Amino acid sequence: MKRRPWIVVSVMVMSLCLGTSAAPPPQAPGLVRAVKVLPDKAPDCTSLKAIADSVTRGCKTNDEKAIAVYNFMNLAHYHRQYPTQPGGLPVLKEINCYGWSLCGGLHAEQSAIWRELGWDWRFVGWQGHTTVEAQYDGRWHYLDVFLKFYAWMPDGQGGRTIAGEDDLTADPQTLIQAAYEMDKARNVVYAKADPFVMNGQKANWQGRPFLCCGDTIQGTVDGLKTHHRAGRSEGWGGIIHATGDYSADVDLAPGMCLENTWDPQPDAWYWRGAKEAPRHTCGGHKDTRNDPSYGLVLEPYVDSKPARSYANGTLTFAPDFASSDLARSFVSLDNARQEGKALVVAAAGQPGRTVFALSSPYILVKAGAQAAGADGAEVSVDGGKTYKAVDLADFSAAVKGEVSVLIRVSFAKALTSLKVEAVIQNNSGSLPYLSPGRNQVAVTLADPKALGKNTLVVTYAFRTGSRSKSFEQLCEEGKEIAKQHNAKWSDTLSYVRKSFRAEDLPATFSIDCPTPKGQYPVYPRMVFLRREVVAPGGTPRPLGDGAVEAAPAPADQLKELPNPFLIGSAAPPKVKQRDVRTIEIPLSYVGFVSETGETVAKGSLRWPKNAQEHGKVVCGAVLLAADLKDVPAKGLAGARLMVPVREGHNKAPAKLGVVALSERPEPGKGCDVKALTEIAGTGIVPQQPADTPEYKPAKPIALDVTRLVRAVAAGEAKCRGFALRIVPDRRVDDGWTVRCDVAPDEPVRLEVDVYAE
Repeated sequence: MKRRPWIVVSVMVMSLCLGTSAAPPPQAPGLVRAVKVLPDKAPDCTSLKAIADSVTRGCKTNDEKAIAVYNFMNLAHYHRQYPTQPGGLPVLKEINCYGWSLCGGLHAEQSAIWRELGWDWRFVGWQGHTTVEAQYDGRWHYLDVFLKFYAWMPDGQGGRTIAGEDDLTADPQTLIQAAYEMDKARNVVYAKADPFVMNGQKANWQGRPFLCCGDTIQGTVDGLKTHHRAGRSEGWGGIIHATGDYSADVDLAPGMCLENTWDPQPDAWYWRGAKEAPRHTCGGHKDTRNDPSYGLVLEPYVDSKPARSYANGTLTFAPDFASSDLARSFVSLDNARQEGKALVVAAAGQPGRTVFALSSPYILVKAGAQAAGADGAEVSVDGGKTYKAVDLADFSAAVKGEVSVLIRVSFAKALTSLKVEAVIQNNSGSLPYLSPGRNQVAVTLADPKALGKNTLVVTYAFRTGSRSKSFEQLCEEGKEIAKQHNAKWSDTLSYVRKSFRAEDLPATFSIDCPTPKGQYPVYPRMVFLRREVVAPGGTPRPLGDGAVEAAPAPADQLKELPNPFLIGSAAPPKVKQRDVRTIEIPLSYVGFVSETGETVAKGSLRWPKNAQEHGKVVCGAVLLAADLKDVPAKGLAGARLMVPVREGHNKAPAKLGVVALSERPEPGKGCDVKALTEIAGTGIVPQQPADTPEYKPAKPIALDVTRLVRAVAAGEAKCRGFALRIVPDRRVDDGWTVRCDVAPDEPVRLEVDVYAE
């Protein structure tokens, strides 16, 4: 297991709960409770029971249910230090508001969902890691949503079942080491029986990747050796099962609008005690780009930020002062009454005051208001017991970190308008997204009659997309499943807006996310989901410039992708063995070039391992000329450079890297050596034996360049030659400043494996 300095063994929470006996805060008389808008393929995150039921729909076995929960947890979470709150952070609140934690917290959440399925659970400690197991079908099962790993036992229902930690510890060779292997090109682990490869004419693109964030097979085996049971607990690391006073229901007063988005606003985050914004510490979307389940759901957002992080939305309160029911939007009126289109002082000599609630399932991070006629404002964060004076224009500091506050506005004569805008923090991985194809969206309220004469307006805004290449083509070209390869999303903002009166509810409506004919489906890029309660005669919030009502073109098709929560649950297909033939393409040794500009026939490859070595260790590269016109465009199984190495380093192995050159290198002509940073493939030069100071003949070292050569064959990359250089890597060279010598007088070639059929 990869050791991260910020992983600590968490203190087990044996019994924590929140103040369930506290009186609920006062609410507006016109409050519309439990507004739920849920597409039929998205998770329902309004309760732990709803999560368990929605993500496991369609599951036939308990193993399938366990994997569905595992996939949901990875959709909704990434790695970062625990979010906290005094008294313990409820799992349901973490899922809706945050979306990050470390091992113990993530497994506390996973076990909370298992609990709703009726399963028992137990925490299991490792050295530097906290795991959890589920008990179903009479045995224990281990699924690690932090390391991103589970393994199979060759027994159980259907001939196999998910293994427990005792099972894996008893036979790690069979169940882990012989069953899984690292895909070096993708830097993830696959089951040997279920890799992402071509299987006949079809790609096994639903093969489940494991250990996506840099952990290793051997590290997992070593960690399991230290496992010891910690017992059954109601939470871990301050993240607790008990929901307490927290509610994930969306409650809206007339004039209120809740908008969730899938994107962050600058500096609009809350993380108690933290000084830096939350983000996945494994950058580059490492955990999603090869994943055929939740990775595809998150693919539309890969280019919007360097790593997974927080997301925001807005909570707006703008009551209609022309409505005869204006008072029902407020929690209370004190010495105030409605007169025409204003709230006026009821009795002279005392100010009028009105109280309204700013409340949602999501954490407030910023807030401000405009109120014509207001003389002062106060905020209460304890349900109205106490109030603190604030500047109405910006009272962010007073509400940051809260999910529900009361605001009291005073006025000497009349209040003629009010608009409050707050920024909320929501976890984009738990929002009700749309899927490619047809979506059936259900709209429900706790009590439709509570709408009265008002209207509930629901608006989805999104950008449709498509991919120009199939998963087979992505596989042939060595590309990731979910990194926007050959995919694009429309610049046009599409929307679907529906209005509902009390008598219309509950209701369902459909939203089509089509794929153009001849293209392949991707998930739409979600922009926002809005729910607003509009008074009679009022208008919903504007959509923004350029928004168009969603309407599929005549040639569009409603193509779908598999249920993301079930991917990984089916037994892998039998992989058909395919014969290959090898094409050898000779390369020309051009010469050695250093960062000083010196160009000579030969030289030792070196590269500084840190800033202190710059100027002391001179960068160098060997240049090779190549003609790749004979590389076949289809059926390419693999490619490697075979480099003749005369001598390695006598203290440690060295990582030898290759960089593609867009221009053909020429003898005597140098290049910018320091610009050789885009490593297209690597190989390991072994430590030079003490009894062999030099290899005669030179030792051939294979550098895997499959992905590069596939890109060249597909016309997506240009390569007229290669540069060889040392790549410092402490995991290989143990921190030594290593070197190697490439033989200038022995053959160097590119070997290309092509499927024979």
